[in-house]
Amino acid sequence: MIRILFVDDEPNVTQAMRRTMHCMKKEWDMEFVSSGPEALQCLAGNPADVIVSDMRMPGMDGWQLLAEVKRLYPQTVRLVLSGYAEPGAIMRLVGTAHQYIAKPGESEVLKAAIAQTHLMRRLLSSDEIALMVGNVGTLPSFPKAFQEISSCLKQPSATVTEAARIIGRDVAMTANIMKLVNSAFFGARRHVTSVDRAVAFLGLDTLTALVLGHGLFQSGGSNATEALWSHSWRTAIAARAIALHERLPAPRVDEAFLTGMLHDVGRVVFATRMSATGGTELSSSADTIMRVDKHHAEVGAYLLGLWGFPSHIVAAVALHHTPSQRADTGFDLTAIVHVADRLVHRELGVNLEAGEFGIEPGLLEPLGLADHLPQWATALDQLDVQHKAQERTEQNQ
Repeated sequence: MIRILFVDDEPNVTQAMRRTMHCMKKEWDMEFVSSGPEALQCLAGNPADVIVSDMRMPGMDGWQLLAEVKRLYPQTVRLVLSGYAEPGAIMRLVGTAHQYIAKPGESEVLKAAIAQTHLMRRLLSSDEIALMVGNVGTLPSFPKAFQEISSCLKQPSATVTEAARIIGRDVAMTANIMKLVNSAFFGARRHVTSVDRAVAFLGLDTLTALVLGHGLFQSGGSNATEALWSHSWRTAIAARAIALHERLPAPRVDEAFLTGMLHDVGRVVFATRMSATGGTELSSSADTIMRVDKHHAEVGAYLLGLWGFPSHIVAAVALHHTPSQRADTGFDLTAIVHVADRLVHRELGVNLEAGEFGIEPGLLEPLGLADHLPQWATALDQLDVQHKAQERTEQNQ
């Protein structure tokens, strides 16, 4: 049974929460406390799977409590449930809380958030992975991309288009910004799946405050990780090319690009962890490679699930190497990203026939899409040419 600790200093709110969550008593072991210190005392005696805390409380506020929970119990899922939305305080939560859920009318959203994180936790292969992912606040950006966005936002002539272009080419920036813009604090009416729209929604003033004032983006890793960023970007382009070629609706094209960009985000988590431990956490580079290859999909999916990404995006990241395990049998997001990932690897000189170079046998044939593979490769090449021409134009301006 999943154990959940609710923290709120308002007795009326606590009583209302007890009534609302009463229907979950057979599935959840719930405890309700009224302060941060009381919550920490409870956790010391019996750690929780999930903590749900109000933001504004006397003495120890929600941010201070969750920061301490992150330090002591990083594997505990940390959710904020609050009607308090002072921007400065909310920005402090970016690297501390997994999700921000707004009052009132929050019960179904809260139940869904807890259910998704619990489901993902059950699918993890080890407690060690939950601990590692729980330590992640924000992901570090590729050094070159971090320098570019910092320089861009310091310029009086900076534009939303330029900022979105830089952010959209970096795995960590993309994940960080999409997590934030889709949180209840910013209140987007529909789930935003495009970096362009996310940056436009936030606006340059808010983005500048987040990046330069609150450290939403930070440089990390080294230039040796450039291959990871390059592969993610090209997989995103390939997923978009496939979606466009199949004439999918615009929202699905946006999701294909976003998921292609994030499909290897688990590798970023591993890279971040290795950097933090000085590369000593594993016994050898061979061990590191084997472990990352084996677990990066589940690590990335678990992180995105914790951050509140839609379940179909989480599933596509989790199964991008094994699409046959998905519930859907159509040409869904998981299948698109799987093929896009394999298409990008075609540069290794592998034949472009279905079933070759890692595409799961039997994936495309039942859908009548086996003969589309060379067409998708051509579409990717054409899209590449367009992107390079656009980049040259932007650089010359």
